[in-house]
Amino acid sequence: MKKLMAIMGVVSILLTSEAVHANQIIGNAGDRLIGFAPQDTLVINLNVTVRVPSRLGLFVDSDMEFDLSSPVGPSTTYPPAQFPGYYYPTTASGTNPEGVVVEVFSNSPTYTWHLEIYGSGDFTPTISLDQLYVAPDGTVPPSEGSPAPAPWTALSTSSQELNNGGKTTGWENYDKDFIFQAQIDDEPTPGATATISFRLWAQ
Repeated sequence: MKKLMAIMGVVSILLTSEAVHANQIIGNAGDRLIGFAPQDTLVINLNVTVRVPSRLGLFVDSDMEFDLSSPVGPSTTYPPAQFPGYYYPTTASGTNPEGVVVEVFSNSPTYTWHLEIYGSGDFTPTISLDQLYVAPDGTVPPSEGSPAPAPWTALSTSSQELNNGGKTTGWENYDKDFIFQAQIDDEPTPGATATISFRLWAQ
């Protein structure tokens, strides 16, 4: 008997609840609704729009310096035992000491992005831009006395593509290592600077 009364009580509550919400007055954003209590329920609907722009992002973390008075291998001395010699930066990224951290962002599944690199020109009349090489982070360095093999790429004033892709998973790493190739005719310089540019675009 108690169970039956409890069930009836629940049914009564449900019926009461449905009765309270039975008469709905519905409007949209900007409407001012008025109803009678307790029989009316007022509902206002509003549209919520989200807009996400198509975005590209590029991050490079550091300048670099090659100081051959304090050489960093693979060639451990300057002059090297054999020319050409190869040197990592003495000042570079704190995270990638052989070069720089490069991060790319793209949220578009439609466009293909392209990461390129180029330089402003030679360092000096005897130290050319193409003595600077770039490769993916972790690439084995060239051997002293030998040409730099692929994937090491000599820099140029013309753009060269390094990577391409589509939608990224957040900021993705495309870190790069750099080496300087010391040649037999390099003349002293207290510090000659060329500008190296990473360029990111999409189509």
